[in-house]
Amino acid sequence: MVDVDRGLFILRYVSGAASGPSPIAMLRAAEGSESFVEILSAPGLVNGFLAGPGDCAVIRAERPSRLELKIRPQGAGGSLDASFRVDPVWGSAAPPSVVDSRRQIGGHEAGDGAFKLVAHVARRGDVAADPGVWIAGPEAPAAIEAVGIRGSLPAGVGIEIQPLLGTSPPRWLDWAPSGSFVGTRGRALPLAGLRMRVTGPQGVEGRLAVDALFLGSPITSQEGREVEIVGPAGNEPLVGLRVGLVMATDQREEAAQASATADSGPVERTKESRIRVFRAAEGA
Repeated sequence: MVDVDRGLFILRYVSGAASGPSPIAMLRAAEGSESFVEILSAPGLVNGFLAGPGDCAVIRAERPSRLELKIRPQGAGGSLDASFRVDPVWGSAAPPSVVDSRRQIGGHEAGDGAFKLVAHVARRGDVAADPGVWIAGPEAPAAIEAVGIRGSLPAGVGIEIQPLLGTSPPRWLDWAPSGSFVGTRGRALPLAGLRMRVTGPQGVEGRLAVDALFLGSPITSQEGREVEIVGPAGNEPLVGLRVGLVMATDQREEAAQASATADSGPVERTKESRIRVFRAAEGA
């Protein structure tokens, strides 16, 4: 659901799936607001239809109204990840706000108890991915300009990051504590490498499993408590990244889960929609 004041707005499809086809979206007036809202799309398109990142729709609201933004994947098993931005053109003085439907019905955060890799991707904005899932990558390479870890890590565990900026020559920044978002935004300056390390108390056995894709190069893979990923020449833009974290206890749990699954049959998994709608302040 998207709430708008009386005024004129543009809703932009900012980013979609980290890999594979992005979902399609349909914007329409919610029940009770149909008489007060007009939605316009580019000539030749169905009003309110958004095929993928880069598409937009104009919203004309005669009074404060509510809109429905629905998405569906392109094909079986397709991604439902998408983010949208609402920009006021005239009439609204509403403060910036975020609507995040990564929450399941009932208000539980999708992916509670697990961290996510977040990256600022050129022309796509901020993109989040679950452990072991590509951001950009072989199927949709794009320059990654900043990265960070958010969400829950195992108790006492942190992941520190040191980015290599793609300047001339490339330059390492300082190590950033766990939870930081490091790199650049809005400067068209890709990362040329990363160092990452697991931190935690003595006896905590965790290791990173990192795959990286640099422009014009094959996939680079590193695994360990501390890893360094850099392209062959040291200055190629990073255009794909996926990160996993393996704890010593995870292996025992995975074995137990595999045994339970074998006894009880396949477990059905449900797909969750992760839509983000950003509202920009007027004049931003």
